[in-house]
Amino acid sequence: MKAHSFPRDPLILAPMAALTTSALRCLVRGFGGCDLYFTEMISAAALLQRGPYESFYINPEPEPEKLVYQLVGSDREKAASAAEFLDGLPGFGVDFNMGCSAPEIVRAGAGVAWMKNAENARRLAAALRSRLKNKTLSVKLRVGYEDNFDYLVSFCRGLAEEGADFITLHPRIKKEKFSRVARWDYITALKAELSIPLVGNGDIRSWQDYSLKKTRCGPDGIMIGRAAARAPWFFAFLRKKEEDPGCEMTVDLQAAAAEFLDLLPRFQPGDFLESRSKRFFSWFCQNLMFGHNLFVTINNSKGFDAVRKVVFDYFTKHPEARYKTEKN
Repeated sequence: MKAHSFPRDPLILAPMAALTTSALRCLVRGFGGCDLYFTEMISAAALLQRGPYESFYINPEPEPEKLVYQLVGSDREKAASAAEFLDGLPGFGVDFNMGCSAPEIVRAGAGVAWMKNAENARRLAAALRSRLKNKTLSVKLRVGYEDNFDYLVSFCRGLAEEGADFITLHPRIKKEKFSRVARWDYITALKAELSIPLVGNGDIRSWQDYSLKKTRCGPDGIMIGRAAARAPWFFAFLRKKEEDPGCEMTVDLQAAAAEFLDLLPRFQPGDFLESRSKRFFSWFCQNLMFGHNLFVTINNSKGFDAVRKVVFDYFTKHPEARYKTEKN
């Protein structure tokens, strides 16, 4: 079977550890969805060992035909074998993470550590491509360890020559955190050097961010992470604004929070519920009055049921906070 075609001008939900579960994807879908949904990072080694949690990581709901499984790992053969396993599941594609800069990931030789050696990365891409018959192959990466555009171009061309169908660039170097503005000019420049689609990722927090970067930088698609965790309706809002720049979108925050709390136990093991609900509300609370104080209370709660109670008590005490109108 031929791999799926890259969609036109897609909006893409980014892979985010402990966030992009089926529960969040279902919540996003309920507001209108997006064009592709990435899973959170899946350890290639753990997947091959059929660890007790892997079935939760690879659950394809709510729209399997739009799902991209993201693998992370340091061993080429294990990564290729994991890709082969994923190729037999419902889904759109398999992505390999060459961009994560979390210290524990890099120490293990995974994530952005692959960008140290372009030839090793190229061999990995070839191995992955050889095992994927039904899925697209993509790679998500950073600029690299240094601000070296020529190296980035050579690195990405190597991936494309070995069969990568598209690349996602988070335009920061390894050591840079979110406080450093993403180098979206790299998206424009790199796109001109590649024969495959390039997706841009980073610092899309508003309609203005989205429209400006889309117009000025011309990516083939835009990936959004933290803003979608804060506002699962964000993709729907952007599409509405494209049709009518003057439109506004009013959201029932209480209903969205309640739906997430109902969805999470359907798609996560019991011992993940507390940590993953807290991870979600660390972003979602940014929509709310006294949101920081609310999250502190949530974070100090013990157990998922306690988290639920804190959230429901908040809306009981603050009915005026129930609705939010997204404008910009």
